[in-house]
Amino acid sequence: MYGWVGNILKVDLSSGEVTTEPTEPLVDDYIGGRGLGVRLIYDHYTPGTDAFDPGNPLIFNMGPLTGTALSGSGRVDVTALSPMSKLRAKSNFGAYWGPEVKYAGFDHIIITGQAATPSYLWIKDGDVEIRDAAELWGKDTYETQQLIKQELGDPEVKVVCIGPAGERLVRFACIITETGDAAGRTGMGAVMGSKNLKAIAVRASGGVAVAKPEEFLELSIQINNEIQKHPAYEELSQWGVSRGVHMMYQMGFFPVGYFEDVCWDEILEKYGAADYIDKNQLKNMGCFNCPNRCMNFISVPEIGKGVTSCEPFSGFTGAVWNLDMDVFWEATLLVNKLGMDCTETSASIGLLMELYHNKIITEKDTDGIAMERGSKEAILETIRKIAGREGYGDILAEGQKVFAEQIGADAVEKVDLVKGVAPHAYEFRAFKGTGLMQAVGHRGDPLPLRGSLLEVDWHHANDWFQQVAEEQFGDAEAAIPTSYKGKARSAVISEHIERVADNLGVCKWLYGLFIYQDADMATQVFNLVTGKDWDLNHLLKVSERVRNLERMFDVRQGLRRKDDSLPKKFFDEPLKSGPYKGEVLDREKFEQMKDEYYDIRGWDKETGIPTKEKLVELNLADVAEEVLGSA
Repeated sequence: MYGWVGNILKVDLSSGEVTTEPTEPLVDDYIGGRGLGVRLIYDHYTPGTDAFDPGNPLIFNMGPLTGTALSGSGRVDVTALSPMSKLRAKSNFGAYWGPEVKYAGFDHIIITGQAATPSYLWIKDGDVEIRDAAELWGKDTYETQQLIKQELGDPEVKVVCIGPAGERLVRFACIITETGDAAGRTGMGAVMGSKNLKAIAVRASGGVAVAKPEEFLELSIQINNEIQKHPAYEELSQWGVSRGVHMMYQMGFFPVGYFEDVCWDEILEKYGAADYIDKNQLKNMGCFNCPNRCMNFISVPEIGKGVTSCEPFSGFTGAVWNLDMDVFWEATLLVNKLGMDCTETSASIGLLMELYHNKIITEKDTDGIAMERGSKEAILETIRKIAGREGYGDILAEGQKVFAEQIGADAVEKVDLVKGVAPHAYEFRAFKGTGLMQAVGHRGDPLPLRGSLLEVDWHHANDWFQQVAEEQFGDAEAAIPTSYKGKARSAVISEHIERVADNLGVCKWLYGLFIYQDADMATQVFNLVTGKDWDLNHLLKVSERVRNLERMFDVRQGLRRKDDSLPKKFFDEPLKSGPYKGEVLDREKFEQMKDEYYDIRGWDKETGIPTKEKLVELNLADVAEEVLGSA
């Protein structure tokens, strides 16, 4: 095969059995990465299995372009049953581990069972060994990687691992590689911990065969040059997202606190991320074979060094009312070392601060710590207590709703979740399309979707981006944040484009968002690598199949239309300030957007379930028969 290396690795930690099965029978329908991963989890997960049961498969998925010479080809998708949502988990990370797995001869890794004692996997080329990890248990993610490299005598070993939070089954524990690349959302670190699996280490000497190597290399060089000439390159490669976050606060896209407000004068005046980066950044870092280098490598005396990008810049600033960038950095390092999802952690702290501010909880509920807005002690101690499952942190480790239920009805009323998971901290009341994408989305991060990004872009050049929306989505109003028009089609098309990148194993920031703002270039590269002769519509049809299979996994778990919603706050409490003061989601218009979305998708509007006709059209007749039966 070209692109794919041909093998799916299966490891049963309970029995120690290691087997392989071929990738090839599944690639035409699912390609790889996220797409083939959802087919594997659908087939290998038995309904009724608990997320922490040994039978819950933990699956790592690389795409056919992962590990090639293409810029941004280091991505990995991870899936299992989520211990948070009880639906299909989905997370994605970069760095260097995924290519190394491909070089070892595996396109996917399926891990089942539970090791009797703490263990880690050691993959050396095609050989797989389950090794003792007793000395690693309790170590943070930085220490774990270094100790494994020392034990194996090779500093070039690539490692993914969990920290103490994953070991203690904190439900939003994550998987970490390097010094901050994370499979952050939906609790994959907790699933890994439930299997007594501390890490997976890989070292390999193989490669990825390419069907048309000369043409592929020529195009890869062209792409690399185009990326470095693109207007987004200078900003991302020098500053990452640090300056963009301030812009998001200014335009009212990022909320402040626990979705309490959208305009905090202090953060608009004093947000210090850019100056902090300028003072403390050693360099910008990138993932495998990526010139974009969007991650900030920061070193602060007395706090430490590591990398960060994206979510922590808002999660540990405005979301917790914090203007102290040292606190931001200490919190970011803590969640990375302890192995916890930044988004869920900062949202949990934000909830505590709102409950305290509204006098629903007191210091008695939080081990004597006052949950005052922006409090350094409140932020850092809550992180430590969650990871250590100490005091109130032990309850919060089970999730925001569980904690609120311990307090009472007033606290439960304040909890903002979507499908059991903290929504991303975006202001859905004003940005209607982003709200729709969050509600109907599989996991719920709308910003990697082009339609949502257009709502952000619109502020820079209204007329221009309305023209872009007309060209890409067929309706100029798809770009206007406060409009309800055109948002359903925008969501559907964006979801398909996003899945092209995820299926191929490449970075969607490059192929779909900031550089190439569609899937054309990704399609060209795919054909040169694999020898296929597929057009863009073929890849988009695979994306549609993947989206529907994701939905059917969740339908099998009990998901219905009512679950495609947002917290009542966004419908009942208009924005009190900022550029969109007074905006709120209109329930009737929101439901109409959903109707339109379901219509376009070919899903039943009453239930939100894909119709049997749509599933048969997508070659998912077996799924239709299993879940829908003869109805």
